[in-house]
Amino acid sequence: MIAVVSQFFNTPSETFIRDHVRYLAPGKTVLICQEPDGADQFGYPVLSGIPRPSRLSRLPSRIAIPARQCWLAFVREGICKSDEDRVVEFLKAHKVNAVLVEYLTMGAMFAPACRRAGVRLYAHAHGADSTVMPRKRLWRRRYRRLFAMADGIITPSRFIADRLIQIGCPNEKLHVSPCGVLPERFTPSKRESGRLLFVGRFVEKKSPHLAIEAFARIASRFPEARFDFVGDGPLMARSKALVEQKTLSDRVSFHGSRSTEFVQGMMQNAAIFVQHSVTARNGDMEGLPVSILEAMASALPVVATRHSGIPGAVVDGETGILVDEHDIEGMAEALASLLAEPHRAAEMGEAGRQRVLDHFTQRHTRDRLRHAMVLPATTESLDFAEGQVE
Repeated sequence: MIAVVSQFFNTPSETFIRDHVRYLAPGKTVLICQEPDGADQFGYPVLSGIPRPSRLSRLPSRIAIPARQCWLAFVREGICKSDEDRVVEFLKAHKVNAVLVEYLTMGAMFAPACRRAGVRLYAHAHGADSTVMPRKRLWRRRYRRLFAMADGIITPSRFIADRLIQIGCPNEKLHVSPCGVLPERFTPSKRESGRLLFVGRFVEKKSPHLAIEAFARIASRFPEARFDFVGDGPLMARSKALVEQKTLSDRVSFHGSRSTEFVQGMMQNAAIFVQHSVTARNGDMEGLPVSILEAMASALPVVATRHSGIPGAVVDGETGILVDEHDIEGMAEALASLLAEPHRAAEMGEAGRQRVLDHFTQRHTRDRLRHAMVLPATTESLDFAEGQVE
């Protein structure tokens, strides 16, 4: 029996957490979370209200979720004694052997309870928890305690693993396991000529405005080209203003945050997937964007940056083209080269799909996590999961 611990189970961009619940140990899983909304979708026993909700819970959800994450990351030292007692009792009552805690910040909070309960603890690093938080001395100290108490630390890329080694995580405790996709849900694209696609949150580390800048530089050379953006976030207004400034309103479409099915449909029509990931000013970085893997599963060539775990998935010159962060001119020329050579773009896309089939399916992820957590291997089939937009 395992427990999956997460602050939330209904955050739209965290479908990889829900996939851990669905596939890691079907029928042998319990859940611990702060907010119960979304936890009931799995039909597993749930302990909610851990750690206890703050007054921020009364804010509107679009403000409350990021505000509560900041509160969790910067204020809470750990869960209180009464909450810790509840967690220990819950783990023992359900005979839990191993706990997977999503995000290192949560892992640091729950480590004492796991030790008291005598269960194995595995903390899953993702992005900001590994790149932003370690810049603070307080959190480096908390992480070192976590590293000492945890049985394993799971990261989405070797790049993130190396960052954690620098702050004291023993290499022997690290396990690299990128998120996976279900390729049968992302069949090869029909590749409408000149159709570019971005899928993701409109935040600094994903820099949608830089992708627009790159497109603007080559748009006049490819009058048939169109650029679709799926997602939302704080950089939406800036991105729309830039499109107006570049007089590209009739060629750039903003679709907002949409359903999994909508994203799949967009990928079925796109010709090239674009993402200009960068290191944000506060140090925030990607792990490995799942949307890139979904695009590769859809046989789309990927034009992206040499950022964090992206080069571990996108092979430059074979499954896409990589440029340096903030190299807008380089990205523009990469787009131009693939728009001018659709056959080459198609070959890269097919190579990308094969790479996903070989290394980045949901089955690969499940098996890697089971191996890392010393869980029994199984051969059951995987049911369709939600698509993932990181």
